Amino acid sequence: MGIEDRDYYREKLRNQARQQSAPPARAGSVGALRYLLMPLAALAGLWYGADALLAKQAAAKHPPPEVLLSTVDGSGRPAGTVRIKADRQGHFRGTLSINNVPMPFMIDTGATKTSIPEKYAVAAGLPRGGAVQAETAGGRVTDYQTRIASLKLGNLELRNLDAHINRYLDEVLVGMNTLKYFRIEQNGDSLVLMAADGA
Repeated sequence: MGIEDRDYYREKLRNQARQQSAPPARAGSVGALRYLLMPLAALAGLWYGADALLAKQAAAKHPPPEVLLSTVDGSGRPAGTVRIKADRQGHFRGTLSINNVPMPFMIDTGATKTSIPEKYAVAAGLPRGGAVQAETAGGRVTDYQTRIASLKLGNLELRNLDAHINRYLDEVLVGMNTLKYFRIEQNGDSLVLMAADGA
């Protein structure tokens, strides 16, 4: 046996000893992967749970709008029917009540949200929420979000209706978020609002 053979066997024995003393690479990487995935799974579970809880709380705090029909005015009209006569300028105006506070209104099919003058909002005890920018015929204005507990128009009552508070108005502008609960028919100088199917 020569020196080269001896070095070959010595190197072979060292390599075998290293392989036996080293932990298996596969077992170590699986263990490390487990320690990485477990906290990620826990965070994902907490995120999902918190998201579901917040959605549930928001739904309880802001119930969806509800439409109630009655013949409280004793007019004998079918429940959910309101007839409004046009004024001299051709606008459809009348009186409605918000949280049992009577106030003048005008139908505004160009308005996305119903807007309440600030003085009437205060009288009706409406909460003043966050500021929003609104485009009006007169330009951009700052409105405030609010939620109407009860809006009565004729013999129809809407509850939990989103709206805006506007400090520049003199009358309530009944917008499309309220009008969507009606079928609208115009006959000459009369506008008839009837509760929409499914309302």
